[in-house]
Amino acid sequence: MTPQEKFLQSLHDLWERFVWWYEDLVRDFGYLWPIVFILCLSLFLVAFCWMSMARAEEINLKASWYSVESLKKEGTFKYSKGVMANGKLFRNDGATAACNLFPLGTTLRITSTSGRSVIVKVTDRINKRFTKTRIDLSKGAFAQIADLKQGLIPVIVEVVK
Repeated sequence: MTPQEKFLQSLHDLWERFVWWYEDLVRDFGYLWPIVFILCLSLFLVAFCWMSMARAEEINLKASWYSVESLKKEGTFKYSKGVMANGKLFRNDGATAACNLFPLGTTLRITSTSGRSVIVKVTDRINKRFTKTRIDLSKGAFAQIADLKQGLIPVIVEVVK
């Protein structure tokens, strides 16, 4: 048997299986099987979307901290004059965060690996190279979950509803 004949035979077998499957559907469900199929597919899609949304509420990121002093040191303070992306002045002791993964104004719970957590609000944006891996916390918020000497720690980020 040549490769072309094998291919044609496999197509013929596939077609026979499809016809057999179709006849079984019609026998079991009558001509309502398309409705049953669409219903089952819809339930599967709803379950899949629900599961993916449940997983998306917790994200593992690296957290760092920033302050007025660090902004002045890196030179971005003179351009922004301390104004965050939401239009308000930045304060070291505020419970704020800079992150590109969440809309401005989103309230987040940041939990360190030690179990300590802090509630912050996204008020600023972060450098594009850290977009998907990091969240910058204000100095005061970072100090509540870790020692400032650590600089960069792994955290779990949850959206607070």
